[in-house]
Amino acid sequence: MQNQDRLARSAVIVVRIALWANRLFLLGVTLALLLSFVFSANLAAIVAHELPGTDVPSAMTGVRLLVLLGFAMSLVTDRLLVTLAAITESASAGDPFVAVNARRLQKIGWCLFTMQLFEIPGALIAKNFPSMGSAAPSGDISIGGWIAVLMVFVLARVFAAGSAMRDDLEGTI
Repeated sequence: MQNQDRLARSAVIVVRIALWANRLFLLGVTLALLLSFVFSANLAAIVAHELPGTDVPSAMTGVRLLVLLGFAMSLVTDRLLVTLAAITESASAGDPFVAVNARRLQKIGWCLFTMQLFEIPGALIAKNFPSMGSAAPSGDISIGGWIAVLMVFVLARVFAAGSAMRDDLEGTI
């Protein structure tokens, strides 16, 4: 039992670190997007110098769209990590099988679902802005990602059923 408690406490720390790292990333992509407009001429000169023959306006538009996609993904990741932090704190406190955690798992499922859907604009950016080269996202569909979405929704149902059974049992005692 002590190892499980240590694991739960460690998970809380890891999730908090990931949350703050994601928020730093969010700040970074926000600044990158803003600065790409403020220093547009400088950025265009760098792209033209580093990648001769590149369609510079197209590459810059593609990069801005990619940064905007990163911003949106980071917002969804923030919601996911905040929710995961609440679950790990509940587990660390010793009471993970409660109805609120079932709802939290469902929220995480929706966040993961949304992140899988972000592959669509990623693929469109890669297709429509070939001047970005290797900076463009792959646009590949992640079978593992979709399985994770399904798994989290199933776990949310398991948690909901388990907490309802536990509530029923406590009501009979």
